[in-house]
Amino acid sequence: MVNRTLVWFRRDLRVYDHEPLSRAARRGAVIPVFVFDRSLLHHPETSPARVAFMVDCLRHLDKDLRRLGGRLILRSGDPVKVLPQLVEETQAEGVYSYIDCERIYGRVRDARLNQALADRQMRIRWFEPPASCSELMAYPDYRQWWYQEMVEPMVPAPARVRVPAEVVGEELPDLEKLGHSPDAKPIPTGSTQVARHLLQRFLAEKAERYYWQLSYPSAEITTGLSPYIKFGVISVRECVQTIQRADDRDDRRIQRSYYQLISRLRWGNGFTQRFRYLPQLELRSLYSVFDDDGWDFDEKLYQAWQTGQTGFPIVDAAARCLQATGGYLALNFRTRAIYASFLSNLMGMDWRYGALHFMRHLIDGDCPIDHYQWAMQSGVTHCVDKAWTRIYNPQQVAVDRCDPDGQFIKHWVPELAHLSPQQLGMPPKTKGYPTPILDYRQVRAHRVKQLEAQRGKFLQSANLVPHLGRMPKNVMPFGAERYSSEVTWATVDAPELFPVALDLEHLDSEQSRNLRTWFVAHVNMTPSKNRQRKSGESNDLQQLSLL
Repeated sequence: MVNRTLVWFRRDLRVYDHEPLSRAARRGAVIPVFVFDRSLLHHPETSPARVAFMVDCLRHLDKDLRRLGGRLILRSGDPVKVLPQLVEETQAEGVYSYIDCERIYGRVRDARLNQALADRQMRIRWFEPPASCSELMAYPDYRQWWYQEMVEPMVPAPARVRVPAEVVGEELPDLEKLGHSPDAKPIPTGSTQVARHLLQRFLAEKAERYYWQLSYPSAEITTGLSPYIKFGVISVRECVQTIQRADDRDDRRIQRSYYQLISRLRWGNGFTQRFRYLPQLELRSLYSVFDDDGWDFDEKLYQAWQTGQTGFPIVDAAARCLQATGGYLALNFRTRAIYASFLSNLMGMDWRYGALHFMRHLIDGDCPIDHYQWAMQSGVTHCVDKAWTRIYNPQQVAVDRCDPDGQFIKHWVPELAHLSPQQLGMPPKTKGYPTPILDYRQVRAHRVKQLEAQRGKFLQSANLVPHLGRMPKNVMPFGAERYSSEVTWATVDAPELFPVALDLEHLDSEQSRNLRTWFVAHVNMTPSKNRQRKSGESNDLQQLSLL
């Protein structure tokens, strides 16, 4: 009998640069499977638009497999039950899959799966995705290792994928069958070919401007690749190698843009690596003092922030853009940062409420990237060797810096379309538009004082470990009480995780030093002054070098 291997697809919906699929195809027959898992489909942070995009990615993965002679097998249910049953049904020798560290739920599920397969004398082989490492290494070493990983040869698509004819799957469901309703966001086409086209379009049409206009949302300078990278429709390694092979036309502007984009890809992988070490970052702030001290919360003000009714035009434009588009094209890094900083630093609310709202709308929502950046912008994931605080001024400074012509604001806040750009920071009283919900200078001064007091407990500490938030025994997802969710998996105290988290109670001195390097500045960063941005100016490289 020909060898059979079950390949479990998760956040790797492609046939190119996919080591588990390639290895399985070389061994013999393949059962490529995707399982619709209710605990993910109905997690508190699930976005209907993101699910819709995922379904289209699966449709195109099936097409790519069929071009290779195979097809995608779809099943529904708890993977801990579905996969052993499928192994037995198909007489497969075992399961191949990539390790995934995005969510605590996934690590609880995978630990349970390991045990369920072992109980039935079935095997699973886990593959490390490129840029993921089980070893605790210092961040500078990881950065160097990441570049080495990115130049490794890509794994070619299998010449042929043979799926046993008798193995049957379910029909590809629509969004309603998965328990979600469309929310009118435009859904991009989820194919590898489209992802490659977007990258080539960026190289041909946007590279000259990317570095210089990255902070301007109206420039529409983002690549649009983030949803594809989130679901692994295209590998980060393919993106990096494509950029490195591209003609820079001996143009310094293009060279800096290429460097910038590659740095952002590394940045995203770095967030995931942090979550591999410390999965509690999904639920807690990095330093325990911030959660121990508690946060403010006002439901009415939270809803004003969510719906774009704060009276600060650039914040409200970001809010409305997120809900209408899913953010992956129009809501760039700088605008997201201003929007995030407003909630936690100026409104004083727990950053997890912001991360929850983003994840319920982002088409490119990736938990480590979203949560870590939220905590970072709220000041609670702070460089332990830097005393100053970045709190974005959401008034005219933000307009001058990010939307000097007012195009982004006027598009999303049409109530203010009649105003000049110079009025959009602090607009005059306008019918149909709210007055500001807070006094910027007053609340900023309060927040700076609060952060200074909290940071004083760990700032400049040689050993951060005593100050770090621990993995909670109760892993209930944040927001489960606000939204209907499938969270029965989280009712078991202190469940096992795979891969395991760092054991903070038993780190030796070298390990503690290595962990500290992930939370310090690796360049000499100074706070930027509030001034109108001049043409060609950017401090993004400094921000990227930090991470």
